[in-house]
Amino acid sequence: MQRVSETFLLNPRTSQRRASLDLGISRRSLGRLMQDLNLKSYKPRLLQALNEDDPDRRMEFCEWILDSTQEDPTLLDRILWTDEAIFQVNGRVNRHNCVYWSDTNPHLIIEQELNVPQVIVWGGIWSNGVVGPYFFEA
Repeated sequence: MQRVSETFLLNPRTSQRRASLDLGISRRSLGRLMQDLNLKSYKPRLLQALNEDDPDRRMEFCEWILDSTQEDPTLLDRILWTDEAIFQVNGRVNRHNCVYWSDTNPHLIIEQELNVPQVIVWGGIWSNGVVGPYFFEA
């Protein structure tokens, strides 16, 4: 059990498969030992930074849209809701492949390269259906 603990203390990003091979024990035995050590896998979270006034702005919009749709029930039929996503062509980090074994949550952050080729995907939705997707080089 001590060797398992040391393995993940030295390199918390070690996969169970790699640790199993390095320690010479089955993955099932390793899993039980890790459970006894209270080791869990943590994956980094990708979050959008929120500004301090964002909750207030959301509430204002919700109140406005409720009031406006009561005054004009066709309002939502005339709004095109759009969004876009930016995809990095070099292959952004897939956080599902990044695990960190620890008995406490390390609150991981992934740093990304700057100035890599990107593609923007734009689309919209409204009462008459879907618009797009459209692809643009960034």
